[in-house]
Order: sequence, then C-alpha cells, then structure tokens
Amino acid sequence: MLEQALSSFHLLRPWWLLALLPVALILVLILRRERGDLQWSGVIAPNLLKHMTVTPQQRWRIRPAWLVASVLLLGVVALAGPTWRRELPPFVEDKAPLMIALDVSASMGRTDVAPSRLERAKQKIRDLLAARGGARTGLIAYAGSAHLVMPLTDDRGVLEPFLAALTPGLMPVQGKAPVAALELAAQTLAGEPFAGTVLLVADDLGTADAASLRRAAGRNGVLMLAIAPPQDGASRPIESVPVTIDATDIRALERRIDTRFQSAQADQAGTRWRDEGYWLLLPIALLSLLWFRRGMTVQWIVLLVLLHAVPADAQPADGSSRFAGIWLTPDQQGRIAFDRGDYARAAKLFTDPMWRGIAAYRAYDFLAAAEAFRKVETIEGKFALGNAEAQNHAYEKAIKAYQDVLAQQPDNAAAKTNLAIVRAALEAAEAKRRQQEKDNPAPPDLKADEMKTDEKQQGGKRIQVKPEELTTAGAAEAWMRQVQTTPADFLKLKFATQANSAAPRPPGSPP
Repeated sequence: MLEQALSSFHLLRPWWLLALLPVALILVLILRRERGDLQWSGVIAPNLLKHMTVTPQQRWRIRPAWLVASVLLLGVVALAGPTWRRELPPFVEDKAPLMIALDVSASMGRTDVAPSRLERAKQKIRDLLAARGGARTGLIAYAGSAHLVMPLTDDRGVLEPFLAALTPGLMPVQGKAPVAALELAAQTLAGEPFAGTVLLVADDLGTADAASLRRAAGRNGVLMLAIAPPQDGASRPIESVPVTIDATDIRALERRIDTRFQSAQADQAGTRWRDEGYWLLLPIALLSLLWFRRGMTVQWIVLLVLLHAVPADAQPADGSSRFAGIWLTPDQQGRIAFDRGDYARAAKLFTDPMWRGIAAYRAYDFLAAAEAFRKVETIEGKFALGNAEAQNHAYEKAIKAYQDVLAQQPDNAAAKTNLAIVRAALEAAEAKRRQQEKDNPAPPDLKADEMKTDEKQQGGKRIQVKPEELTTAGAAEAWMRQVQTTPADFLKLKFATQANSAAPRPPGSPP
C-alpha cells in the first residue's frame, strides 16, 4: 500500500510551487536584516565592528523567520494539491445495488443451525439490510424455480413482511436452482448503469459448478453466505462467507460488495485524483501554536480586538459560527458540513451553484437542486440538472437536459442510459394516464361532488392477473392495501402464477 501511494504521488496544481520563490526571497532579506555586522558595515570600520558588536543571549532557539517560512512552505505545498489516491465523482452512487437470492428449499428447514437454517438466513439478511442503510436491495426466492419477491428498493420496510413470510411450502417446484436465481437477478440488474452484486444465501448450491454460476450472473459479482458448512469438507464453487454468531460475516460481505461495486464504477464512470492537501493543516496549526510565547502579546491583543469588533448581528442566518465566518469562506464551511453528512446545511452554506445543487440533491431536496444546477452551464451541470428533474418527475425537462449533454458529448454513456430510463418512465406515466381515462371516463352530465351507485349490484368485470404484473415495485404494496390477505398468500399466488406461465404447454392445449 505504501509503495503504491509513493509511486502515485504527484501534485494537482504544481504551478503553486512558484510561490516558494518569493517566500525564499523574503526569508533571505529577513535573515540579512537581522545580522548586525551587515547593518553597520557601511558606518563602522570592519576591524572595529567585530569588537563593538554585542550578540544577545539566545533565549528562543526557533527563530520567528524560520517559523514563518515553515508555515508558508507547508501552505504552498497544500495549495499545490498533493495526491496519491483516486476517488469517485460526487454524483456517483456510493452504495452497491444488491440482489439477495434466498434458498427456500426443504433442506433450509433443518435445525442443525438454531433456530433453523432458513430463520438464521433471514436474521442475517435483516442484519445486512440494516448495515446497508438506504442502499437499494432486491430479494429473490428460489428452490427448484426462482421468483422475484421484490425488485430493487431503498425501503427495507417493504421487504420485511415478505422476507418473514418465505417458507419452503410456498415454492411451487422443489429442488435447488441457484443458476436460475442468478439468471433472474442478472435480468433484474440489467437496467442498472453499473454492475451490481448477487448474494446467494443458501446451505448448498447443489450440482451447480463455478462456470455456470458466473455465466448466469453475467457482468455482476457473485457471493455466497454459507448457512451450513460444506458436506464432506468440499470447497464452494464460488467465493463464500461462512455464517457467524456475531456480525463478522456481515462486515465481510459489506467489504466485498462495496469493493466490487467501486471497481465497476471506476471502470465505467472514471475516477479523479483526491486532493489531500488538507492533511497539512494539522502541522500548520501546530506550528502556529508556537506564536503563543513571550513577546507576542501585543499581536494577539490586536487579533482579539478585531474579533470582538465584529458586530453581533453578523451571526449567519444558517447557524454557522461567527468565528468560522471570519476564517472560512461559505464554500469551505459548506464543504465541512457536506463531509459530515449534513447536506441540508451544506446546501444553505455553499455559494458555488454546482456544490449547492449536489448538497441539495443528497438532502433529497430535488427542487432546490434543480434550481442550482440551472445556473451551471457545464456538461456536468446539465447532466446533474437532468437527474434532479427526473427525481422531480419533470420528465420532459429531464429529457431536454440529457439531450443537451448528448449534443455536446454524443458518446456520454451515462446520459444515454438515463435518457432511455426517463423516456420509458414518461411513456409509462402517459400510458397509465390514458388507461385511467379510458377505464373511468367522466360522464358529461355528472356534476361535481355527486355520487351514483349501482342499484342492481351486478358486480364488476372479471380481471385476469398477468405474471409480470406481480413483479412490479408497487404490486405488493397495492395488493396488501386493497386485498385482505397475508404476504404468504400473495407470494404463493405470485410464485404459482409465474411457474405456470413458465411451464411448457402440451401440444394442442389452449393458450
């Protein structure tokens, strides 16, 4: 690690090193002025000067000139931007999309792992969801067939009831089909701009080999949380993390998931060098403490008077301290709040529109983010504006922003991907609106706030549920809200419908 950092070390702004020239010149002039023999050499004869010069006793070993020069040297190097590692751009998502494929076969009901293999797997999945916070996670259940329980979502509360309801009795086909689960996960993650990770939570992978598992996963990474040790000491065909009684396994999974995701992001989105100059602020501050010594009292009194002279009404409205306002610019204060995760406060502090928009975006204030990004005329600003407008469901404005980006950069992969997603969302919204108008036309003679009932009570029309309608993000929530049933009943119907639609029909059978 150290060798890699040394080999990658360079300066982002090397031209700042030219500022060392005036620093060296000032230091030479100060040191020359402090030499008494040079000051009186033009007045007193040299043979007399050496006998008339009195050298005071040195009480302070560190000379102020050298102290000032050291602080200026460190400051110039910090401004030059030393760096030795890369970081992702601020708008790249920092949490990996994860599809969890849970084995719900009969073997998961064994109790050799308390309370049972399946219940222990569910506990670990809950722990992983809690550790990942708001990162998007999906869930697949599989035995002899694989079924999508929930697509990617950042609300783990939606996953909880369906995860708790999973039992081997819900599965329409018994057996173990991890390859089918990986294929379904890869299909679900296909629309993501970056590759994700598929986590197999199982006790065994059956007869599947490493080649078929990796081929089924496609571009995505594959991990396994092993609920039970391998039989006869055999090795796993893919990288696995054994389940533990503490959170060691969860931390290991998080590291592997995030590492693979960041690698995929770096390959596709690119990285930038991280400015590490702020580390030099610590030695600069420590050297500045040396000025608290005898002989410097007057200077510090002047400084305190200046601080006290700041009027009381100069307290910023955003809550930042008056002291910080003297020493730090609003953008610097905003960056401190941003790094601490206080994005709402950072959005109020930043004056730079790009950073103000990024902070507002991170604070989920997409209206303020869009307003800030409109003031940025760069390609990055237009791309960010498209993202904010898409989050606001202003799809037409988002499409316009992405088209502006592609007009300047036709090969921008991220803009192409987002443009396709927003167009699809706009078409879906328009299709839904047209369908609602078609199914519920407003009678021309029906006045507002007037209700009509069907006195004959002949009932409504019969609706056939399609398999794909049971896998949408809002289907589960709508089902539980409108139908008095349990998550287990919903999943059982959903899995059976999907299994029947996927099963081949005998020749001559009706469609």
